[in-house]
Amino acid sequence: MNAKRQRFCEEYMKDLNGKEAAIRAGYAKKHAAFEASKLLAIPEISEYVTQLKKETSKRNNITVDELIQDLAEIKNINVADLYDENGLLKDLHQLPREFTKCINEITETKSIWGKEGENEKTVRKVKFYSRLDAIEKLAKHLGFYEKDNKQQSELKFKIEIVDADKDETE
Repeated sequence: MNAKRQRFCEEYMKDLNGKEAAIRAGYAKKHAAFEASKLLAIPEISEYVTQLKKETSKRNNITVDELIQDLAEIKNINVADLYDENGLLKDLHQLPREFTKCINEITETKSIWGKEGENEKTVRKVKFYSRLDAIEKLAKHLGFYEKDNKQQSELKFKIEIVDADKDETE
């Protein structure tokens, strides 16, 4: 494998975005998506990417099961669990870890009003990681889109044949 292809693989590991990895590795921006697709189809490159993924997983002690569990927790989050029986926001430390690790951001805004500032209200906003993104990632991992991908590739193949026939008759 040449240095440019190896760099592509290493860049690909940063964000798993083929087009951006190709650009960072020095491929032309105009054709980066096409080049990335071509490169990832090469057995030597896909094997090297797989090897890099395994090394990263081992180095960071991450398993596929843990990632799937995290995604499932995000998917299953219920905002009602944030509140107690009186409808008040629970203290963060009262929530289980499985719940708090699904929180992306907490913002707190304090409003004070009145002549002497005698009125005060604090508003807390809790933003979770996207359930839709988690569901989509789980679906991809579990192969829910494979049927659609096969249908698309079959459709492209049929279109290419029709186009090839057109070219011959013209």
